[in-house]
Amino acid sequence: MTPIASRLVNDLMLVSVLVAGQGADELADALSREGISAETLSGSDIPAGVDLVILLVSPGDLDEPATEAFVTDLGRASERLLFVPLPLGGGAPAPSLPELTRWFELFVQLGYQPVVDFDAGFVAAGAFLVDRAAIAAESELAAFAERLQFGQEAATVQREAVQEADRVSRADRDALRATLDEREADLRSAQAELAVAQAALREATEQAVRDAAALAAASAAAADNTGWEGLRAWVHHAVRDPARDTQAALARDLPRLNALRGAAAPAIEILQPPPPPKPGFFASLFGRADPAPPPRPFPLLAETALVRACPLFDAAWYIASNPDLAETAVDPVFHYVLVGSLHGADPGPWFDTAAYLLDHPEAREEGTCPLLHAIRSGAASGIIAALPG
Repeated sequence: MTPIASRLVNDLMLVSVLVAGQGADELADALSREGISAETLSGSDIPAGVDLVILLVSPGDLDEPATEAFVTDLGRASERLLFVPLPLGGGAPAPSLPELTRWFELFVQLGYQPVVDFDAGFVAAGAFLVDRAAIAAESELAAFAERLQFGQEAATVQREAVQEADRVSRADRDALRATLDEREADLRSAQAELAVAQAALREATEQAVRDAAALAAASAAAADNTGWEGLRAWVHHAVRDPARDTQAALARDLPRLNALRGAAAPAIEILQPPPPPKPGFFASLFGRADPAPPPRPFPLLAETALVRACPLFDAAWYIASNPDLAETAVDPVFHYVLVGSLHGADPGPWFDTAAYLLDHPEAREEGTCPLLHAIRSGAASGIIAALPG
């Protein structure tokens, strides 16, 4: 707006201006900054004696009866009127020549003549100055019409150039936006891959920590279990020896085993007492009892031999699961049959004592060693057949 205001001040030597139409306030402010007394039309109160009336209007809005009355009212304010078709400076479709012609004809009917020596092309395509005091010859009017048309064509070219620049600018913006979108997609993909890599790194770090802890525990266990290899050798070569199920071996371990069984469990003796004598032939013939039979060997040795030969008894595992067994130094098979089974201990990793007793409650009722019951009932064979490898 400021270049327009400056040009009006310099070319027309304005002192006072009345601005009417669309955007009047903006133009009036610009004129005021140039030192012109600029007013805008407010209602029907039209001031008189101003140097110029500027009419800002869309040329397509031409209701002739109302427009004629309006322009007539504006004529009371000034002899000169500057017609400026909107929008100022282009950017939207410029008014067509027939529409401008209709406005020009209206001004002529109201007694206005164009000021042909005033170059109004700087305002907008088709803008022109009219004056009731002006006199123009036919040739001047024709030249003015040509100039009006030329200005409109120049504005059209300018507008097309602006539109092309805007189209190129939009294409550039679209290309830039597409590039930005592609880079944002790449960034999101990279962020997702980074998150996966970070999760894998965390998992690997946690696994490394677990492995280190397991290694430290294994090292500590190895340090605490000096001679473990020798123990396993003893288990596999000595404990499996059937010759260990002897009365002498049982007599050696039995005091410790009876102590481990506890006061609630009956003590075990190697030789069972003989049954009470029954009256027999000598008692009836001579009135005295038959001689007492000798004490019977305790059947424990036959039972321990069955357990010792069963693959479900893992002596090394049993010793590791019962640390107090190493302190007693008793035979692990004797310990399991007489002590461990009494307290529900498992003989190895492949025999679950609690589960077996649930499936075979008769073993609990008989007070029999669960593994021994499984061996005699045939259940152990099924478990052994299902072992891996």
